[in-house]
Amino acid sequence: MKSLFILFFLHLPCYAVGFANGVKIGEVTDTSVVLWARLTKNPEATNRFAEWNKESPNWTVPGKFGEIRFSVSETNKDTPPKLTPWQAAVAENDFTCQQIIDGLNPATTYTFEVQARSEGIEHKTQSTFTTAPAAHADTSITFTVSTCQEFELRDDVDNGHKIYRSMLALKPAFFIQSGDTLYYDRKPPLAKNMEIARYQWGRMYSLPFQKSFHQRIPSYWMHDDHDLLKNDAWPGQTYGDLTWEQGIKIWREQIPQSDMPYRTFRWGKDLQIWLPEGREFRSPNNMPDGPDKSILGKMQWKWLEETMKASDATFKLYISATPVVGPDRAGKNDNHANNGFHHEGERLRKFLNSIPGCFVINGDRHWQYHSVDPETGLNEFGCGPASDAHAQGWNPDEKRPEHRFLRVKGGFGSVQIDRNKATFIHHDVDGKKVYSTEITVTNKS
Repeated sequence: MKSLFILFFLHLPCYAVGFANGVKIGEVTDTSVVLWARLTKNPEATNRFAEWNKESPNWTVPGKFGEIRFSVSETNKDTPPKLTPWQAAVAENDFTCQQIIDGLNPATTYTFEVQARSEGIEHKTQSTFTTAPAAHADTSITFTVSTCQEFELRDDVDNGHKIYRSMLALKPAFFIQSGDTLYYDRKPPLAKNMEIARYQWGRMYSLPFQKSFHQRIPSYWMHDDHDLLKNDAWPGQTYGDLTWEQGIKIWREQIPQSDMPYRTFRWGKDLQIWLPEGREFRSPNNMPDGPDKSILGKMQWKWLEETMKASDATFKLYISATPVVGPDRAGKNDNHANNGFHHEGERLRKFLNSIPGCFVINGDRHWQYHSVDPETGLNEFGCGPASDAHAQGWNPDEKRPEHRFLRVKGGFGSVQIDRNKATFIHHDVDGKKVYSTEITVTNKS
């Protein structure tokens, strides 16, 4: 028995390799997907729960040099897989790789495998995703949306944020992370350089709840200020030694990417979503308000107006990383619900309300709400932060005339699209419904 044990021990590798940050399934369309993975030294995070310091940081997920490729095949169909070339996982990109897979069929489930090799060690992981239905397809859709997740404020210390377990139980067609994916500038270690910024990404997406969810559910990510640089940031600023350009680079390496930072996706006959970009083209917050001050910029405005007017989807949803209607708390001045961008905010609310079947879902605010703009009648749903501990910034007893619902707690939102009816539901962190309302469109067949 002893000799067998020794033989077994000698055949164990002296080091491991894995995907401690899981896999991200992103930017799904009816014919394509972007798959993302990061090669790590170990299958899981190390030094969990220890005191963080430069010499021995806690919950570390060190990357590892090697190669990654992706294999995609139609589930339960005997056809050759689409196999991508090997990509080098290098330190310059934090050992991440991503690959667009196109030529897929609409509303089809695919099995994918992520394969890695490094110094003679091979590793792989497998899961599935389903592409979006074609634009003419008559089908019901459910998706979820969240915002504002902070590592230190996770409500399950071992596993992460409970909302991911709750959302996974709903089996959504897709998920939208509407900004403030993590926080560079709130609690130590502050991400004032690229090393610590990447460290924050590594630990957030090594959490088991996050990993399990994103390995199964197609997702779209939007960045805001805290996950790009610092609070209320705009182009050209820095945070310690972290530059604006470095913040953009890290975002693009850590998240499955489209060609453009603003984009729109069609999900069948009745749903199209718009994911605008609110940081990369904005004017400085301290610039005087007026027609030349903008969050979106001229090119994005042109794209937004043209694509929304051209869409024949029943519901056209504007997903914003920041509020459009609000009301927002006193002291804030960097979004369309604030006086700092009041001129463009008025223009945006009027335009969105002129589009049949349009309403707003927003992130950024640390409370849940449903508001109706008193001037235009535009509906906005604030999905709320990812945990109860993160809920703050608004007095729960201060219900304004705009509010149809107000709850200063954590959770997430879900949307159910069923032909001419859209149902928005606010959930608590355990998935319980705390508010629901329906929006209907009557001029569709």
